[in-house]
Amino acid sequence: MRRCWGVAIGLLVTPAAWAQEPATRTIQVTGAGVVQTPPDVAMLNIWLRGEGTTPDAATGDLAAKQKAVAAGLAGFLGGDSDLTTGNVTVIQARGKACEDGRGYNSTPRLSAGDCTVTGYIATMQSAVRTHRVDKAATAAGLASRLGASDARLDGFALSDLDGARARARAAAIGNARRQATALASGAGVRLGPIIRLSDQMGYSPDAGEVRFAASAPPPPPPPPVPPPIQIDAKPRPIETRAQVYVTYAITD
Repeated sequence: MRRCWGVAIGLLVTPAAWAQEPATRTIQVTGAGVVQTPPDVAMLNIWLRGEGTTPDAATGDLAAKQKAVAAGLAGFLGGDSDLTTGNVTVIQARGKACEDGRGYNSTPRLSAGDCTVTGYIATMQSAVRTHRVDKAATAAGLASRLGASDARLDGFALSDLDGARARARAAAIGNARRQATALASGAGVRLGPIIRLSDQMGYSPDAGEVRFAASAPPPPPPPPVPPPIQIDAKPRPIETRAQVYVTYAITD
């Protein structure tokens, strides 16, 4: 039995094993960085509604409101604002007597009697993206005045997200070096160069937008209107986070 143990010990201290040991002389740390950047983009969602006794009357009402809102916001926010649109719907409208206990038009019905079509409703959802963060809240009120059925300031963003990420990553790497330096000092060794660096990111891509190109010359500007009610907006800085995994070599 003693011979067997002696052989096992000899195998553990072979020259090849000693040669591999320096590769394990490392310090591994996780660095975190957070930077705060004032937002320079504001995003609004606007809903428009047109009504009429015929589909053309409803869509015509909707188109008139769309032009009024678009022209008014462009004049108030400036030319760098981007107006896009999403869903457009045109639906039939029936009287209240057509409802049943399970909800409006829950089962197919003929358009007769209580369910006779009395008109049409056209709706459109639009979005506004603007760099005039200071005017964004006021713009929501202006859109409502010009015909929007619902206008909301939905949030803020950064136009240079990559720059914010780069600053957060640099902060995370600096945090990792400070941690590794402290560990090396406490262990009585010298910190060597980085031998491995990885970045962990969990950002979601921005949703795409559908852009509308005007097929006709823009309409003439609307007549002067009283200035909109001023609503002050002061958004919080946007936090951008980064996390890195760093392995440093230990030098003698």
